[in-house]
Amino acid sequence: MRINLNYAGLLKAPFGTLIRENEIDRIKINHFVKRCDKIITVGDTTTEKLLFFGYIPDISVIDNKEKRVITSKFSEFQADKKIHCENKPGEINAEVMNLIKELTTVKFYDKIQIIIEGEEDLVALPFFMYSPNKWAVFYGQPNEGLVVVEVNDTVRENARLIFNKAFTL
Repeated sequence: MRINLNYAGLLKAPFGTLIRENEIDRIKINHFVKRCDKIITVGDTTTEKLLFFGYIPDISVIDNKEKRVITSKFSEFQADKKIHCENKPGEINAEVMNLIKELTTVKFYDKIQIIIEGEEDLVALPFFMYSPNKWAVFYGQPNEGLVVVEVNDTVRENARLIFNKAFTL
């Protein structure tokens, strides 16, 4: 599904709580982590930040790029399962959508890393749509900081409305 550029602006504003870049610290991250059942990170830099503060995400989504430039600085961590997917820039493909649906509806105890060939920027949206209550999705807001989305019914509904407007088959 390709993003309709007429509605791309709907995805520009932070979807949750923005922690400004110069204010990100372990205390602020812990405030959210302690209240959630699962941690999801979307983006290499976001995943690195949580690892730096000692939190291993339950699900991390990376593409080995930072601001669309290939990087080799990603900090490896012991993921129990690594899943490789393709996802073109400006799209969310069916394989990724189905994987997210599956991961958010089954109980798992492993640490899972999804490695995207292409671009992972839009992958947070399906996590907002399908994650259960008390899951938190962390992602980067370019040039601003880190966004934390604590998933609940309102978040899921808003994500579905935006998805239905912004994406076409």
